[in-house]
Amino acid sequence: MKYLLNYPPQLLIKQKVVRRVLTIGLCSCVSVGMYANILADEVSLTCKNKTLKQALELIEEQAGVSIVYSNNVLNDEARVTCKTENVTLEEMLHILLKDQNCSFKVEDGQVVLYALNDRNTEDAGPTVTQEGFRVKGRVLDANGPLIGVNIMVKGTMTGVVSDMDGNFEIMAPYSGASLVFSYIGYQAQEVKINGRSDLTIKMVEDSKALEEVVVVGYTTQKKATITGSVSTITTKDLKQSPTANLNNALAGRMPGLMVNQFGGGEPGVDRADLRIRGMGTYGDKSPIVIVDGVERDMSYLAPEEIETFTILKDASATAPYGVRGANGVIIITTKRGKASEKPSVNFKASVGTNSPVKFPKYLGSADYATLYNEAMINSNPTTDPSKLELFTQEAIANYRKAKGDNSDGLGYNWDYFDYAFQPGIQQDYSLSIRGGSERARYYVMANYYSQGGNYKHTDVTETDTQAKFKRYNFRANVDVDITKDFYVRVDLGARITDRRAPGTSASEVVKLCNTLPPYLPIVVESNGNSANETYELNNPYGMLYGDYKHRRNILGELSRRGYLQEKNTYLNGSFAIGHKLDFITKGLKIEGVFSYDASEGNWINRKLGDRADGYMNFSKYATFQPAEGSYGSIYMNNPNYTGAYILGNPWYDQDETIENGFSHNAAESKTYYQLKLDYLRTFGDHDVSAMVLFNRSNRSYDNRVAYRYQGMTARATYAFQNKYLAEFNIGYNGSENFAPGKRYGTFPAGSIGWVISRERFMQGAEKWLSNLKLRASYGLVGSDKISDNNDDRFAYLQFFQGGDGYSFGVNEFGNGYSGLKEGNFANPNLTWEKARKLNVGLDASFFNERLTFSADYFFEHRYDIITNLSDGNKLGYPGIVGKDAPFINSGIVDNQGIDFEIGWNGNIGEDFRYYIKPNFTFARNKIKFMNEVSYENEWRANTGKRIDEYFVYEFDHFVYDQAEADKLNAMNGGSGFQPWGKLYPGDVVYKDQNGDGKIDDEHDRRAMGNPRTPEIQFGIPVGIQYKGFDLSLLFQGAANSSILLNGAAVWDFPQFDQDQIGKVKPMHLNRWTEETKDVATYPRLTIGTNDNNKNSNSSLYLYNASYLRLKNVEIGYTLPKHLIRFAGLQNVRFYVQGMNLLTFDGLDDIDMDPETKDGDGSWYPVQRIFNFGVDITY
Repeated sequence: MKYLLNYPPQLLIKQKVVRRVLTIGLCSCVSVGMYANILADEVSLTCKNKTLKQALELIEEQAGVSIVYSNNVLNDEARVTCKTENVTLEEMLHILLKDQNCSFKVEDGQVVLYALNDRNTEDAGPTVTQEGFRVKGRVLDANGPLIGVNIMVKGTMTGVVSDMDGNFEIMAPYSGASLVFSYIGYQAQEVKINGRSDLTIKMVEDSKALEEVVVVGYTTQKKATITGSVSTITTKDLKQSPTANLNNALAGRMPGLMVNQFGGGEPGVDRADLRIRGMGTYGDKSPIVIVDGVERDMSYLAPEEIETFTILKDASATAPYGVRGANGVIIITTKRGKASEKPSVNFKASVGTNSPVKFPKYLGSADYATLYNEAMINSNPTTDPSKLELFTQEAIANYRKAKGDNSDGLGYNWDYFDYAFQPGIQQDYSLSIRGGSERARYYVMANYYSQGGNYKHTDVTETDTQAKFKRYNFRANVDVDITKDFYVRVDLGARITDRRAPGTSASEVVKLCNTLPPYLPIVVESNGNSANETYELNNPYGMLYGDYKHRRNILGELSRRGYLQEKNTYLNGSFAIGHKLDFITKGLKIEGVFSYDASEGNWINRKLGDRADGYMNFSKYATFQPAEGSYGSIYMNNPNYTGAYILGNPWYDQDETIENGFSHNAAESKTYYQLKLDYLRTFGDHDVSAMVLFNRSNRSYDNRVAYRYQGMTARATYAFQNKYLAEFNIGYNGSENFAPGKRYGTFPAGSIGWVISRERFMQGAEKWLSNLKLRASYGLVGSDKISDNNDDRFAYLQFFQGGDGYSFGVNEFGNGYSGLKEGNFANPNLTWEKARKLNVGLDASFFNERLTFSADYFFEHRYDIITNLSDGNKLGYPGIVGKDAPFINSGIVDNQGIDFEIGWNGNIGEDFRYYIKPNFTFARNKIKFMNEVSYENEWRANTGKRIDEYFVYEFDHFVYDQAEADKLNAMNGGSGFQPWGKLYPGDVVYKDQNGDGKIDDEHDRRAMGNPRTPEIQFGIPVGIQYKGFDLSLLFQGAANSSILLNGAAVWDFPQFDQDQIGKVKPMHLNRWTEETKDVATYPRLTIGTNDNNKNSNSSLYLYNASYLRLKNVEIGYTLPKHLIRFAGLQNVRFYVQGMNLLTFDGLDDIDMDPETKDGDGSWYPVQRIFNFGVDITY
């Protein structure tokens, strides 16, 4: 810079302009257009006690512009100190000249400074005064004034904080300066003063701001310009579900995501299954999960560390993931720091109880004995009832009068679920710090979660055998802008899980509760169970233990089977470095990412066998000791019985000490590399963006060949006037699962969008129509998963495995040598599973965004499905081949449906606000081709049906009388109508589907009901807010789902083996008898196996599993700001929560939870949770 002395300003300026024009004469004409916007160029300046002259020289160098003035305009020897980043040149000049009596303007590409009394200042810019510009105002949110909002003058260190009424007052350097408003949990706002001395600022919650920018494949995109199908929720939604496993918090939260907790609710193993838009394949159906850009497990992330949770549903959104994207993609971003005047510290604590949602209801001892007698007579139709071992009427009468605990000597009436289960205690504590400056930002969080188990009687020994789970989470995310163009990002995460359980299994405990008759004693009492001497007690197989001598005892199972403990440690870290390449072209940026994840687990297994001496000699529970040699059929009769209840079990002489097993889970490590080039720029009405990315991952286990993937992804978007939108994505990916030459595939997808509300013909609709956008996408995606089993790999290679021994020579007869045999046939032509996806969507909002609507229709054509021909009824190889069939690409499935979400936000007056935001998903698939065994009748084939349909015998009626029974038994030359033995009155008769006069598997089983995975899922979130009070509800449900049960879940006295006598439910009171034959809903009662009536493939036991559940309730109260201001607190909120509170279904007859897994009901129940907590922000 040059400054001029004692010359007329006009002459000096003209001379300067001439030189300037000559200098730039060879430059591009583009620079001429830049002069008009010269004051809008961004500059940064950090100086301490420098002269004004030095500061102006630094600005000249950055902006590439001359600043001219005469020495009578300002005192350039004045000292200035400032620290600004990325402010406009205009703002920078106002800051530097605030103590000078001057103004400035642009003339011929240079900045000219004028004294305020100069006669040529009529065109000058805004005035700079020594006093500055005073601004006052108030900051509000939807609920009223906000205390503690940071208000900063942009580009300066000048700032204030709003008071308890939201008021503020600040001195800006000039009337055109900008103020920046920031507050934790709210969207930062930059407001230009524009000469206003009084401002009212309304802050918007951050959750709403987050919805405006959506994380998509490897990048972010404005929600308004998205043309694919994407759904997003925030941490606020997730924190309303007080559950240890994140998967369980997602049900009913967003359209397109289908969540089913079929695995039960046992602590530490209660992970729900996730599906995006249903099931499009009978192969692997799991979506991939991306956490902060890297594929990771999300199950035990803490909700507090999550910022957004997004699902990518259509081909346009998932194509960048290539061979991994066919089943959809889940993208999670964790919280990051934010610039603020001071750090924000948040502490959250909650404590509550958990207990099973529902237990089956069984009949008491009196009804059990009555029905048992009936079942025994029915099972022995040719035996004189007086010869059968039945409960006496005296015993039944005593049961009806008994208290149930035998304190009155009249017998027991146990509810085994009540005996074995109790509420557990759970706790959740988290502490986080969030803050930073414009240069560096950070977020640090620690979380501890403890989930207590529900078993009783686990403390009767010195060893803790309770089922429980603990989780420790830590996260630290740091962003540093080294310069305005160069940045680094460091993410660190850690998680430790600690699970403990009894040495038995949860299914065994529940099975015992389902099958132990209610009249049997559990513990030996002081009277030696003398009640047994006063009435008959039937124990027909003499098994109060389970080894053909003694029946397994529920107390022993809980307390004397030892314990197991599983500890897992997970560490993950990512380092990213990026640089803006504006020196090449504006909007260009390059970023590299390296991540390293490691995990390791240890098992401590100190279990006792169920026949171990330590188990059976425990002195507090009862076993039955039969008389020697008579334990095949024990019957106790007053006064002589052939055994006695004793302490423990000395009869079993096996001395087995507790196991001291220790196992080390395979250590896993994963490295991930990514290099990305981004471009984003606006040219007038045209917005363009592009991305090119290369990535590679390497995942290693102990003693296994590493899993490797690599690929390239490209993406381009275009928007004209934000009205006409287009996007193209392509993934070129490789997988190790396929042979060389087959490993790489190209997966392109495109989408278009039309924002109709921006058209001219829509003018005038702004009053009621806020947005209307039509979008469509089509593309190809793939899947490389060979099966649900991660050990199924390298199917293109021939595997060998240990074979049976073979004897060579007479002298070695019986001592054969072991050898090798071939496993599955290799298939070098195996390649990825592929899916062509079509999506058409509509987004609309009305009445200033109060009413919102988003809907999608989707169609997926999945082909080349990777199939194991040896599974199920698929067409494999006969045993004579000596090896299994290969994996092949064979199978076609179509999947289609709709998902939508409707939202309404309203208010009544200033204090009462509410919202409702229901979502709905329907997805139906159809198998177009499956390489299966050929069936004569189409109803028996999988092809043409839905995935995982139930093929059952269709219940027709009960045998009415003996005449009908004789007729059915005489059919087919006396072999009978049904293949499971002779029919009697009251037995089940199945429908003859093909009319050939007999029932068999090939011709008479057909698809009935619905698959277990629901085709329809929905959620209805509702919220109400009144002043400091808030209420949120989530109703969640499913439809078009069936459950097929067997065993103790539905059958009377199933007695599968010597350990399951079974019992009866209220539904069995509606059994067939001569008196109830016209109204019965259950067949005649029998003991043990009866495949006519107790058939695991019977439609009689296929139930509609549709349900509506009150999934979540949260009630909160936020203390008024003026009550907490004295403590320096920003926010204090108390809340109570409930989860899985009410369920409405059609399963009352069987008393099963609708999310119970198929089978005999031996599953740890889903949990009902009540929680109380406090959330404090400082």
